Amino acid sequence: MATSNSSGARRSAARRRRNRRITSGTGIGSRLLVTLVVVAVVLLSIAIFFRVRTVEVRGNSIYSADAVIEASGLHEGDNLLAVNKSAVAGQLKARLPYVEQVRVSRILPDRVVLEIRENDAAFTVRTDGGETWLMSFSGTMLEKVTGAAAREHPAVTGFTVTSPVAGQPAASAETENLAAALTVLSAMEGTGLADRITALDVTRTFDLTMTYSDQYQVKLGSSDQMEYKIQYLLAVLDQLSQYQTGTIDLTFEEEKVARFIPQ
Repeated sequence: MATSNSSGARRSAARRRRNRRITSGTGIGSRLLVTLVVVAVVLLSIAIFFRVRTVEVRGNSIYSADAVIEASGLHEGDNLLAVNKSAVAGQLKARLPYVEQVRVSRILPDRVVLEIRENDAAFTVRTDGGETWLMSFSGTMLEKVTGAAAREHPAVTGFTVTSPVAGQPAASAETENLAAALTVLSAMEGTGLADRITALDVTRTFDLTMTYSDQYQVKLGSSDQMEYKIQYLLAVLDQLSQYQTGTIDLTFEEEKVARFIPQ
C-alpha cells in the first residue's frame, strides 16, 4: 500500500512539473507576442505621425531657402526620425559651394531645421587652366568668375590651383605657397581686413606682402606668428591717418615691433 502511494505521489509531481513547464512556456510566448505588438504599434505610429511637413532654413543670404531645401534632398513626407543628418549636411556642402557649415536639427513631430553658415568673402586665384576662380578663407573653391566679377575681389597670387572643383579644397603643386596663403587668410578671417585688402602675394613664402586699399604696402615676412602680425596690423592701421600712404613693415627682422615707412 505504501508502494502504491509512493508511485501516485511521483506521478502527481511529474504532472505538476509538466504543467509548470507548459504554463511557463505559455507565459513567455504571451510576453513575446505582447512585445511584438507594442513594437509594431510604435513603428506604425512613427510611419504615420512622424513625417516631415516643414523644412526651415536659417542663416542663408547667398542661397534662397528653396535652393537650400532642394540641395538638402529632403522631401515632404519623409520619415522624420530616419533623416540622416550627416548625409543632409554633406549634400548641402557638396551641392552649394558657398555653404561652409551646416547644422541639421529634427524637431518633433514634423519639422527639420537647417542652420547654415555661408562663405561671405572670397579671393580670386588663378588655375592651371588659365581661369580665375573664387576661393574662400578656408581654401574652398567656390566658382569660376570673369571680368568685373573677378575684379570685385582681392587677388591672391604666387601659386596656381590644380583642377579646381566647386565645393572642394584648393590643391596646388606649389604646396608651401598655398599653405602660406591659407595661413594669412585664416588669420584675417573675422577681422574685416578682407574688405580693404586688394592683393596678397605669396610668391616668396619668406616675403609675403599685401596691398591695403592701394594705400599701404604691408610686408609680412614669413607666415610665422601670422595671427599676431594681423592683430598688430589692425592696431597700426588704427593709429595712421587716412591720408597717409607708405609701407607697414611687420617682418620683425630686427625687433618685434612694426615700422611705418611713409611714401
